[in-house]
This record gives sequence, C-alpha cells and structure tokens, in this order.
Amino acid sequence: DVLTAPTVAFPRLLQWWFPLLLFILWLPWLKRTLSLWRRGWQVARQVRILDHGSSSLQRILAGFPAGEINDQPIPSRDRSDDRYELLSKLQRLLTPLGYSSIVVLVDRVDEPHLINGSAERMRDFLWSMFDNKFLKHPGIGFKMLLPRDVVFFLSREEKEFYERSRLDKQNLIKSLEWTGESLFDMASSRIRACRSDAQQKGSPELTIRDFFADEVSREDLIARFARLRVPRHLFRFLYRLLTEHCNRFTEDQPSWKISRSTLETAADAYAREQEAFERGLGTG
Repeated sequence: DVLTAPTVAFPRLLQWWFPLLLFILWLPWLKRTLSLWRRGWQVARQVRILDHGSSSLQRILAGFPAGEINDQPIPSRDRSDDRYELLSKLQRLLTPLGYSSIVVLVDRVDEPHLINGSAERMRDFLWSMFDNKFLKHPGIGFKMLLPRDVVFFLSREEKEFYERSRLDKQNLIKSLEWTGESLFDMASSRIRACRSDAQQKGSPELTIRDFFADEVSREDLIARFARLRVPRHLFRFLYRLLTEHCNRFTEDQPSWKISRSTLETAADAYAREQEAFERGLGTG
C-alpha cells in the first residue's frame, strides 16, 4: 500500500494542478483581453459619431503594446479632458510636418444622408461643438456656415447653454447676407477668371453686365442680385438664366445678349421656387 499510494496520488494531483497551471499561464492574456474588450466597449459608447463596435475597437487596441495604451488619454469616460489631450497630441504631431494651425470649415451640414435636412438632427450634430473651451482651443479656428433652421433652436436654449457656449464671444452673425454690389463683383470676377491670358491682354475689363442687352442696366442687375442675398442663390439663378436664354434660340440664329424679358421671367420663376423652398414645400 505504501508503494502504490504515490502512483495513485500523482494522477489525482495532476488532475487538479494541470488545469490550474494552464489557467495561471493564460491569466495575463485573459486579463489583457478582458481589459481591451472593456475599454473598446467604453470607447464605442463615448465616440458616437463613428459606427465602431466594441469588437472592432478591441482588435485595433490589441495592435498596440499594453504599456503604450495604459497611459494614453483614450476617450472611454464621460469627460472632455481625454479628448482635449488627444487633440493637443495631434497638434504636436502636425507641428514638425509644417502645420502650425488648423482651420475647421463647417458648411452645408444639412446635406449628409443621416441628417437629410432635419433641423433637429443638425442641432444634435452641432450642439456639442458650441463649447467656449473647444472653440477657443489654441491653434484651431472654426468657421461655421449654418442653415437658418438652426437659428430657431439657438433662440430657445436655456441659460446653461449660453454659459457654456459664450456665443457673445464667438463673432456670431445670425444672418449672413451679401449686398447686390458684392454679388455683382463676385460674378464678374468668376467670368474674368475663366478667360485665358491671351484674351485678357489688351481687352477691356469684362463684367457680368456685358452678357445682357442694352435695355438691362447695371443698376437693374445689382437690384436683382441683392434679392438673392448669398452667392449660392446667385449662381443657381445665373445657371437658370443662361439655360433659359439658350433654350430660346437655335444654333443657326444665336443671340449673344440676354434680354430684359428673359431676365424677368427667370427671376420670377426662381423667386417662386425659393419662396416655396423656404416654406418647406420645394426641393431647393
């Protein structure tokens, strides 16, 4: 019995200690995997503008050594400090490459398919950016050209929003409108930019007025352009006007000047479409 006891006890000991040894060996890997999964899940919850699942973020984080991740300001908590630190790291990385500053231009935020012209979704997308600390971050400038639908929500916000955004310090212009003279000069500059150098030498300065008949004066065009308010409407209208003019003549009997009747017809049609669009009845 004394001789057979070790032979019986050893398999039993091996039966208990071998799985325990495997567990101990796998413990560092298991701990790292659970830590990466937890951090990936937290990042997926906090970063709402990217459609990343926790599993894909876990695979991305697994590509870095643990020592390089543990001290990084990963946005995994409900606070802004990590994001500002990451932004500062990006700026320090860009400086040796010759980029001393960043300009963020926000334009036509109503066009992405997830927003699709919804004023409420525009508000949800933009409101997190209205933070004075973020807008005044060193080395970054913001220029936001926002639809007028957003102004309605700005006037209905609570005091806390204005204290956080400090719109009184952000050079806010609620209605950005151009004068008729400015739009006239812009249209003329676009035309001159399309001319070749050979055409520009020795020829008189070309303006948008040269496209119209003598019965259409410079003052008439400036008054028409002033009603359009912004360059976007101006160039849409000019496209409509040129199309209307070309459709009225044949190739063998062309007319190189736009008449007053064509101008008035195109202007009235565009004004009706613009009014319908602003009332939510048109396609824009």
